[in-house]
Amino acid sequence: MSLRRSAANTPRRYAAKKIIMKTKFRALLHPRWRGAIFFFFFWAMVASFGPFKNVYYQQLGLSGFQIGILAAIPAPTILFVAPYISLLADRYRCRRTILVWVLGLSAVLTVLLGIPQTFPALLPLSILLALTTSPFGALSTGLISHMATRHHTDFGNQRLWGSFSYALVAIICGAIWGGWGYRWMFIVGGVLALPVIGIAWTLEEIPPAEITEQATPSLRRICQDQGLLVLLVATFLSGIAESLYINFSGVYMAGLAGGQLLVGAVGGLGALVEMPLMHYNDAIARKIGPVRLIIWGYLIEAIVLGAYALWQQPWLLLFFATLKGAGFGLYYVATVRLVDLRAPASWSATLQSLVTAAWWGLAPLMAMPLGGWMADRWGLQSLFAVGGIAALLGILLLGIADLSGKFDETPLLKS
Repeated sequence: MSLRRSAANTPRRYAAKKIIMKTKFRALLHPRWRGAIFFFFFWAMVASFGPFKNVYYQQLGLSGFQIGILAAIPAPTILFVAPYISLLADRYRCRRTILVWVLGLSAVLTVLLGIPQTFPALLPLSILLALTTSPFGALSTGLISHMATRHHTDFGNQRLWGSFSYALVAIICGAIWGGWGYRWMFIVGGVLALPVIGIAWTLEEIPPAEITEQATPSLRRICQDQGLLVLLVATFLSGIAESLYINFSGVYMAGLAGGQLLVGAVGGLGALVEMPLMHYNDAIARKIGPVRLIIWGYLIEAIVLGAYALWQQPWLLLFFATLKGAGFGLYYVATVRLVDLRAPASWSATLQSLVTAAWWGLAPLMAMPLGGWMADRWGLQSLFAVGGIAALLGILLLGIADLSGKFDETPLLKS
């Protein structure tokens, strides 16, 4: 009888021991370091292949229009799939579990993406990868941002470690891939996903005590916040500028004989400049307000894209690429925190997903195919000019809304 009881209790003991080990591991890492380590490895993974993917496609012989199509594939998934997944994650409070699963699937698909060499073969794999990566931003940002609020830490200080790793890895890989070949970057990206998955398990779900009666997000209630709606439209306009710059600045630099090292440096140096601005973002926002901080970031973005439209000197453009990091460091953290300040904690993934959908979903979906067509017809400088105009329109919209008091009230926080 005792042997039967011992055998029956063995799975329970194993499960209890596993829970204790996981709890001890989480206790070793302060919440600020969990977010910082997650961002460090996540953006290192992205930097290993993100800045070079379109250059690789160009070397395979793909046209500008085909590159634009592949670059635009993540947009509809971010626009239509990610908000639905985030809504389910908020409703059932399983943000962390879903994040871990999609990270694992994307790691496998990233490795496989380095095998095909024709547009018809790349297309289905790119679609599958886009489906798995679409909820990354909303789930991870929502978890870490509210974890920072809960433990009185600074989200910007955690996010800057992602900028540091992106800069470091992008510059190093820019030098390495020129000699090794670009296909290695997909293997390295898949391997770097493993520590991201590990640290994702330590992120905290929102405790039940913080769940309000408005546990399920409502589109009708969201539409009552006019400030949030204005922010979504402005984010869409900034997303047009951002997506055109990210997807074509490396190709532009390579076409100007800037070399592979400069292609990596375009993103790397900009990411380094992001760091101090992310570190002091909350302090600056307390003095001038998050909306005005976003406006300053958009202004820098417009100046940089205007410079890319006017000049063709690689080393001069490298300076403006560095300046671009300052603009992103200002408006990205301020946008995340502004969304958090305007909504209940139990809506975090859904609202962050709506912002991500406007930024990286609807904007690239409209801009990337058009940008690829413009690049083939009038050259890359024309699409940078369009991006600069979009950023200026975002400034105008936010400025009018701020002066008219659209951001003064927070209706979603009222019961």
